[in-house]
Amino acid sequence: MARRWLVLLAATALPSAAAAEGEWDYTATFYGWFPGVSTRVETPVGAVESEVGFEDILESLDIAFFGAFEARNGKWSLSADLQYIDVGKTAEAPTGVLFSDAEIDSKLVVLGAYATYAVVDRPDLRFDLGAGLRHTHATIETRLVGQGATADRSFSNDASWVDGVIAARMNLRLDDRWRAIAFADVGGFGIGESSDLTWQVAAGVGYRLSEKWSAIGGYRHLTIERSFHGSDISVDVSGPFLGFQASF
Repeated sequence: MARRWLVLLAATALPSAAAAEGEWDYTATFYGWFPGVSTRVETPVGAVESEVGFEDILESLDIAFFGAFEARNGKWSLSADLQYIDVGKTAEAPTGVLFSDAEIDSKLVVLGAYATYAVVDRPDLRFDLGAGLRHTHATIETRLVGQGATADRSFSNDASWVDGVIAARMNLRLDDRWRAIAFADVGGFGIGESSDLTWQVAAGVGYRLSEKWSAIGGYRHLTIERSFHGSDISVDVSGPFLGFQASF
């Protein structure tokens, strides 16, 4: 397998102190996300599944990039989130004696944009609700290694689409240093060319190091389920994250 390398850099906005009314407030968090990736592909000769656990991710990832940005004014927030993942892994071949081995190479580019409004905006708690759009481009390459007289088979599934999503976000102040953070969205629902279902959730804690800097850590999960040219495909990406937050 080709030499692998990993790049993890992200800027995810998480609420800080409330900005003065009419002024823009920006918060960026630079962190590493260390996910496992599970993929299931329905092919004409049977289902092919691969799973890359957290312990295997540095070995299996070709490259990964995660980034986001938020601008907040009073109770309103605008944010964007970018994820790029390229992972290849030996998979379980379909049941039978025709194929000895399989491999799935998954490439995902996910760009989300959100507008949210704080329905609760207190010094100790901010809770936002909103909606957005998530554009996904996915390329899933599946290769089966034949046995005996059976020839190798390859299947390529490539598509781009947009999902409408609803989102919620929470920032709870626990004391002068600690806070709890959470984010979730869900969408698709098989409307038009959208995903049958897509959702993600992140939860963690933050620790204030100074007026500007905080450390954060937690867990994040993303699921995509969709039909690609007649093939049902599901992808799950999940794992811990750790990083630092700057407010400006």
